Amino acid sequence: MVITVRGTIEHATIAPLCDTINYVVEQHRPATVHIDLQFVTYIDATAVSALDACRRSARNGGTSVVLRSASAAVERTLQTSGMFSDHGR
Repeated sequence: MVITVRGTIEHATIAPLCDTINYVVEQHRPATVHIDLQFVTYIDATAVSALDACRRSARNGGTSVVLRSASAAVERTLQTSGMFSDHGR
């Protein structure tokens, strides 16, 4: 299962993304959900924290959430946060 995200991920836009991830996990029960960040231009620390909480919740339900294809700027924010040191490319 792949969820492609576009634009910015920040405090104002993170809730719909987490809702989508939660819906996919609850309705489809995939082993892995890939979050494709190729078209994300910015992510803020609040969104990273919320996304990490969403990922932990999915993991408790048996689903791994993997981030992939992040731009260099988004990658730096994810690495700086330390929360997504194991995300995929």
